[in-house]
Amino acid sequence: MTVVRKTSVANMVDLMGGPTVIPQLVRNEMDLLAVAIKGISVQAVRALQQHLGFSNKEMSVVLGVSESTLARREQTRKPLTLDEGEKAIQLSAVLAKGMEVFEDEEDLHFWLNSPIPALGGQKPKHLLHSVIGRDQVHDVLGRIQHGHFS
Repeated sequence: MTVVRKTSVANMVDLMGGPTVIPQLVRNEMDLLAVAIKGISVQAVRALQQHLGFSNKEMSVVLGVSESTLARREQTRKPLTLDEGEKAIQLSAVLAKGMEVFEDEEDLHFWLNSPIPALGGQKPKHLLHSVIGRDQVHDVLGRIQHGHFS
């Protein structure tokens, strides 16, 4: 029997709320770009927020938008800007990698909230507001996955 693993892109879509939130067919990163250009709903952000256990303030910092703007967009059903959508997609990639590595949200939450030597002693969640920070967290997760404990 062959076990079919979801692709990372499929996992990313699931973590953003799945087909009910992102109804377009997403097979690869180019499809994700098309979704971001079209405009990702705040519902996707809320799904990520729930998986990460982030407060509204933490989520707004990661996206670089005020809590009130995010709430207003949610109420008016206005989508994220391209920049905000790309940040949400990058965050979903980090979350998907974290779930691959830890296989448990509680373990991932513990790691995200712990000072990590490979990240200069910083908590991973505090680095998620920048592209470089998200890349560094993703990189460390990859090293952990391949047995290079960080």
